[in-house]
Amino acid sequence: MMIVNADIEYRAIFIAIAQGSETAFGSLFVQYRGKIYAVAFKFTKSAYAAEEITQDTFIALWTCRAQLTAVNDPEAYLYTIVYNKISRYLKRETNQNRILKMSLWNKKTSSNETEELVMANDSQQFINDAISKLSPQKKLIYQLSRQQGKSYDEIAKALHLSRNTVKTHLVKALKFVRDYMKEHALLLICCIAYLFAKAHLP
Repeated sequence: MMIVNADIEYRAIFIAIAQGSETAFGSLFVQYRGKIYAVAFKFTKSAYAAEEITQDTFIALWTCRAQLTAVNDPEAYLYTIVYNKISRYLKRETNQNRILKMSLWNKKTSSNETEELVMANDSQQFINDAISKLSPQKKLIYQLSRQQGKSYDEIAKALHLSRNTVKTHLVKALKFVRDYMKEHALLLICCIAYLFAKAHLP
């Protein structure tokens, strides 16, 4: 559990980030990147997935930074985002045993009144922009799958397409959305972290 002084320090960092401070964001990135990667790797057992989850966590934090002034427990807020990312990854992998372990782990983390807000607004700004740039068919398949929760077979039947065609379009749509988010947010994150780290070299 974080000591009081540390809690106050991280709240100040969150407020600074909410105000657009790249220095504060870089500081948080440097302090938590390794910890978040370690947690993600522990449950996914995949270096690639852990790196993706780490990147997506900081993207989510930066894109929803305006909400950070209302956060009372910064560490709990940050790990809530991480839990959501890992949980979604495990669900995609249909690994029920790991999902159960994650549920048990999540009960041990602190909670706060912003958890639902994190889930509802996670990187939504960039996601909406990316979706709007998809072709009509890819956009429809993406929405049916990710927003309405329909399976490949259900989408194929509704759109009179083969299951393989639906899967191909969805994979391409997901890749486009992921690449779009990285292009517009991850570059900023990496630049901030690099400049911040460089500025603190001896």
